[in-house]
Formats: sequence, structure tokens, C-alpha cells
Amino acid sequence: MANGYREWWHKFIQQDKKSLVRLIVIGGVGVLLLGFGSFGAPRPSPPSSHPGPASTSIPKTPLQRQERQISSQVAAILTKIPGVHNVSVAVTLTRSIQSQYVDSSGSGNGTQPVVVTTNSGQTVVPFDQIGPAVGGVVVVSPSAERPLIRSEIAQAVQTLLQIQPYQVLVLPN
Repeated sequence: MANGYREWWHKFIQQDKKSLVRLIVIGGVGVLLLGFGSFGAPRPSPPSSHPGPASTSIPKTPLQRQERQISSQVAAILTKIPGVHNVSVAVTLTRSIQSQYVDSSGSGNGTQPVVVTTNSGQTVVPFDQIGPAVGGVVVVSPSAERPLIRSEIAQAVQTLLQIQPYQVLVLPN
């Protein structure tokens, strides 16, 4: 069998030099693309370490404040599940809560509130409020060593935040 390949290779090199050159050029272009593939538009960096609920750092942006608030609320709810204790939760949001207001034409596309003056004073005319978009959740608890508890924690987080299973990671300490 090795002689068959060797024979084919020698025949290929001697009789089909044009195809051999093409093969070498295509291979070289492939290697160049692999080597220079990291140049160009920068890729987004992975999320930095998110401070847990026990951290004393103060969230800097409204999105971080909302992440922290939701994380603590989820942790409080998870500790009420029988057998679950010492829960740390980190929620990553891709969008914060957004309010939509009625614009002057009456549609709901306004970004600035319309203020209406009535006998009791001025009021803002809200149209809708879009909740935050959850990117992912990490839950760490020593209780997660038990598969049944881990499953209950994951299902609780999915139900609370209305997210998909792939967005939840439950880990033991």
C-alpha cells in the first residue's frame, strides 16, 4: 500500500507540476491567513471578573448596579430552596431596564418623557418599560455537589429570569 502512494506521488510530481504548484500556493495562503488572522478588527475581550454579592466594591454604572441588585435577589430566593445554603450569584446583563415614553405624536417611540400638567400637578406619560436582558448567570454553592440540588437551582434561575438552560452555570465551591 505504501508503494502505491509513493508511486502516485512520484507520478504526480513529474507529470502534473501545474497542480502541485497550485497545491503549494493554496497551502501557503492558508498558512498566511492563519498567521495573520489575529490582525484587523479587535475582538471583544472576555468579561472581567464580576464582583460577587459579598464584595465591598461599589458598582460604577447603572448596568452594574442592576446586575448586583438582581444577583442579590436571586441569591435570596435560592437560599429558600430546601438544602441550598451559602449561595453566591453573578448575573451578567446585556441591556439595562429601558423606559419608553409617549412622544408628542402619541406613538411609543419617544425617548424623552412628555410631561402633562393636570390639576394635581405635572405627570410623565409612560408608554412601556423594557426589562433588562440577561446574558448569563453563574451560581456557586457547596449544595451544588448534589445533582438533584444543582438541577433545582438551575431550574429556579431559568424560571426566575426567564432564560435558557445554556445561560445558567451552577457550580459547587
